[in-house]
Amino acid sequence: MSTLRYILNPLDIGPVRLKNRVVRTGHGTGLGGGTISDRLVDYHLARAKGGVGLTIIELLSLHNSAYPFLNDKAEDLVGGYRKLIDAVRPYGMRVFQQLGHLGNECLQADGGPPWSSSDSVGKFVGIPAEPITTDQIEELIACYISAVGKCAEGGLDGVELHMAHGYLVQQFMSPLYNQRDDEYGGSFENRMRLPLRIATAAREALPSHMALGVRLSPEAFAGGLTPEDIARIANLMAEKRLVDYVNLTLGTDYNMHKIIGAMHEPSGYELASAVPIKEKVSLPILVTGRFRTLEEADAVIVDGAADMVALTRAHIADPDLIKKTVEGKADEVRPCIGCNHGCIGGLLSQGEIGCTVNVAVGAEAALSEDLLEPAREHKKVLVIGGGPAGMEAARIAALRGHEVVIAEATNRLGGCINFASQAPYRHGLADITDWLERQIYALNVEVMLSTYIEAEEVQEIAPDAVIVATGSFPDPTNGQFLCPGFQAEGMDRPGVVSTHELLNDRSNRDWGSHALIFDDVGHYEAIAAAEFLVAKGLAVTYATSLSSFAPKLEASLTADPALERLAKAEFRFMPYAKLLEFDGEACHMTNRFGGQVEKIRTDTLVHVFHNRANRDLAETIRDIAEQVHLVGDARSPRYLQPAIREGHLAARSL
Repeated sequence: MSTLRYILNPLDIGPVRLKNRVVRTGHGTGLGGGTISDRLVDYHLARAKGGVGLTIIELLSLHNSAYPFLNDKAEDLVGGYRKLIDAVRPYGMRVFQQLGHLGNECLQADGGPPWSSSDSVGKFVGIPAEPITTDQIEELIACYISAVGKCAEGGLDGVELHMAHGYLVQQFMSPLYNQRDDEYGGSFENRMRLPLRIATAAREALPSHMALGVRLSPEAFAGGLTPEDIARIANLMAEKRLVDYVNLTLGTDYNMHKIIGAMHEPSGYELASAVPIKEKVSLPILVTGRFRTLEEADAVIVDGAADMVALTRAHIADPDLIKKTVEGKADEVRPCIGCNHGCIGGLLSQGEIGCTVNVAVGAEAALSEDLLEPAREHKKVLVIGGGPAGMEAARIAALRGHEVVIAEATNRLGGCINFASQAPYRHGLADITDWLERQIYALNVEVMLSTYIEAEEVQEIAPDAVIVATGSFPDPTNGQFLCPGFQAEGMDRPGVVSTHELLNDRSNRDWGSHALIFDDVGHYEAIAAAEFLVAKGLAVTYATSLSSFAPKLEASLTADPALERLAKAEFRFMPYAKLLEFDGEACHMTNRFGGQVEKIRTDTLVHVFHNRANRDLAETIRDIAEQVHLVGDARSPRYLQPAIREGHLAARSL
């Protein structure tokens, strides 16, 4: 703790004093369905208990033309605010509400076209926007005034105006979007007219005890807002005494992976654009950028790059990050691995937030580890398989006081993560299995490595409960699932490998000069293989039966940055592909719907088919133990998030 100099110090934001400089920025959760629900209150309460200084609630969308992360017309919004504030106030966490409008990224409530400054096209909606009229501008400003009033009535501490990420207000500020020829378009002064009117109206409506901030971001496109422009905008608002702090961010929906950088981005990746702004602005500055520890955040403030630091995803992964660190237990902080699969990925694909490494997110009232109690009946629990599902099961069972044995067939814990983390830009995956390993040893779990368990060994151990987490395995005979019944020829030839063989090779094998990766899954596995081989200098053809590049990664914002990297190499992408044959020198390919056969030179063919579940053992021991639970890939080959979740829930049920 003696090494932390600033991050835990108080800070005044206008009239509001923060107990420390740790912030959770506004982020969509979907937990309230547009309202301040009990689930949303529980989610924020857990982070308040953990010691967070300031939470900014997800965007309150204004007007019926706006997408409701939170809905400004939600029933009893003020009552929801009061319930939230009553819950978190004893822990000293301040709460601000973010206000904004997505502009060209949301349809109107009646199905009408999006609003924008001009007829721009949003990436996600893909429909030319309807330019907002001057009368509608007056309606919008009235909505801001009304929302500020509700925030004040609900007892919140402040309001943040979202003018970043290419949303409506930035669509007025930016010459990339704003093509108007009235008083709201053209010159810098005209383009700033709407944001200044909004900020002025919000300031005038805000009680003197509440703070007002603004979220701003430069645009990484030619002709867009530069860091210098953002500094000019921030200073203009400061000179007019409109805002008390500036929240700096990066990216738009056209490059959303810059807003929420995944594990390929280093800690502080947004500082390069933030620091030049900080140097020119006298207001307190909040920065984001995949910070995971108090030490990282403190270093930012020590360097003068910011006054506050966001650790948003870090607190999704572990709400007790601050508490554990202050107590000298930083090694016990569950790490955010930056996979984006549960948080933004869950929001975009499932409609609500989750977390790969923290099962309790969105279900704090039922699954918080604070609620774990000693089991009523002490049991001997055998966990078979030392991958993430098995390790999480062993951890939770041990926390409940059971006698736990975990048996792993190989010589190390970690399971498939040991392969996956060898891929370029994916080393962070091992952070969670390293953490799980430390936890189970600290809990005195008996770990049996290089131990292959069969029914006879289960009988000898005589457990009361068995959790089978034996994973899955690559199988080239699984076939191409979009071509039922079809098997490519030559899959048993030398030169055909799985990603497990590829990434786990220790022999410095010569992979040749040309590789073809056949992706039948659409997740990260094929990307891992491609980047591994590109790094070794091979020309790579990435063929997939699917219609797009890694579609299962789009929600987690990791497909586009991977394609950006691969596009710089000798790389070819083939969608709608069908692998007919590998003859040892070339792959015979065609379009999945037919057409001319193409031979593509191939020294190494990497197959990425759906794995086969390794569940045979579970069926043979049903009569040996009182309880047998099948979890993770042994149940069905999927992803890390359901593996950890199922291991957790199985152990919790014992």
